[in-house]
Amino acid sequence: MKMLVVCSDFPYPADHGGRVDTWGRIKVLAELGWKIHLLVCGKQMPSKEEMDTVYNYVEEITLCDRRSKLADLLHVIPMQVQSRSELSNVELAGDYDYVLLEGDYVYPVLQNPKIKHDTVILRVHNDEAVYFKALANSTKNVVHKMYYHMESRKFTILQKKMLEKVDKYLFISSKEFESFRKQHPAAKSLFLPPPVTKVNFEASDFRSKHVVFIGSLFMPNNREAIQWYLEHIHPLMLKEPDYKFIIAGNSRKQSLSWLDSYNLKNVIVHDTPKSLDEIYRSGYLFVNPMQNGAGVKLKTIEAIQNGLPVISTSIGYEGTGLVDNEHIMVADRPEQFYGKIKQLFDDPQRAKSLLESSQSFLRTHYNHKEVLKTYMQSLNVSYPVKQVL
Repeated sequence: MKMLVVCSDFPYPADHGGRVDTWGRIKVLAELGWKIHLLVCGKQMPSKEEMDTVYNYVEEITLCDRRSKLADLLHVIPMQVQSRSELSNVELAGDYDYVLLEGDYVYPVLQNPKIKHDTVILRVHNDEAVYFKALANSTKNVVHKMYYHMESRKFTILQKKMLEKVDKYLFISSKEFESFRKQHPAAKSLFLPPPVTKVNFEASDFRSKHVVFIGSLFMPNNREAIQWYLEHIHPLMLKEPDYKFIIAGNSRKQSLSWLDSYNLKNVIVHDTPKSLDEIYRSGYLFVNPMQNGAGVKLKTIEAIQNGLPVISTSIGYEGTGLVDNEHIMVADRPEQFYGKIKQLFDDPQRAKSLLESSQSFLRTHYNHKEVLKTYMQSLNVSYPVKQVL
C-alpha cells in the first residue's frame, strides 16, 4: 500500500501544533504498513539531520519551492495556497493508493496530472475561513488585519472548490466535523483526534506555583492570549507566594517587544527553547487564554499529556471533546479565570484529580491509530495480519 502525504511545512521537528499532528500521523501510517512518499512545499529547508529522522518512516521525500510574490494578493486563490502553485508541476511517481492532503494550503497538487481525485483524503486542521477571520480579530496591525480578512473570504470560495474534487475528510476538531457532516452528509467524513505523542503520560508533583503557557510566539492569536493574561490575570496572581508565569514558544526570530508594555515581574520567557520537557515539568498548571481561533488548540492536548491540568477559555478547548469541570476548567471572564487558578493552587488534590481524568479521556478517546485504521478499512483498504511496527 502506497500513500503520498502532501504538506505545506516540513513535519519535523514537531515544534508546533500542525507539525505535531502531521508527524504523529506519518509515524502511525508507517506502523500500519503504508509505504509513504512525502511531498513538502514550504518556506524553510530542513537540515540533513531532520531529513534523516523523517527517512526512518518514509521511503521518499520531495521538496518543492514555495514562491510568494506581491501579485498573489490579487489572485482569487488565497495567498497561502497560490504561493504553493508549484505543487501542480512537481514530478510524481503516481500509482498511489491514496493521497493525503495535510490541509487546504496544498490544494494546487490537485492540478497535478499524477493525482487521481478519487484517491484524495483531506486532513482538516482548521476551518481556514474561520481561522483567518479569527487572526484578523487578534491582530492590531491594520495591514495584517486587511490581509487576514481577504484570505478568509478567499478560503470560503476555495472550500467550495475543494468539495467538487474531494469527498473524503478527516477532521481534527469534533465541533467542525459535526458541522460539516450536517451540511455534507454524502461526504466520507470522520473526526480523527490528534495523535497522542507520549507512550507514558507525565504527572506533576504540584509543588511549584508556576503557571505555564506554550505556543508559537509569532502567531497573533497566541500573542493576544498572552497579552490578555498579562493584563487581566497576572496582576492578581502576583499576590500568590512563589508564583511565576512561564511563557515558551518559537518566535521565528521576530521581536518580542509586544511584551514590553506589561508588568513582567515574575514572568519568565523561553524564546525558541530546544526542549519543552523541563518547562512542563516545572509547572503546576497550564493556561490557554485564547480569545480567537479555530480547529483544535493542540497546546491543550500537549499540556495534558505532559502532566499539567488545564484552565482554558471556551475558544482554547473547543473541538477537543473535553468536558468542563470533569477534564478541564473553563472560564472566559477574567475574575472567573483567576478564581479557577486560585482554586487549583489551593487544592492540589483537585488539580491532580482533574489531570488524571483528562489523561484517562485521552487514552480512551484519542486512539489515532485505531480510528485511522478503521477509516481506511471503510475505504476498502485491507491490512496484513502482521503489522509493521
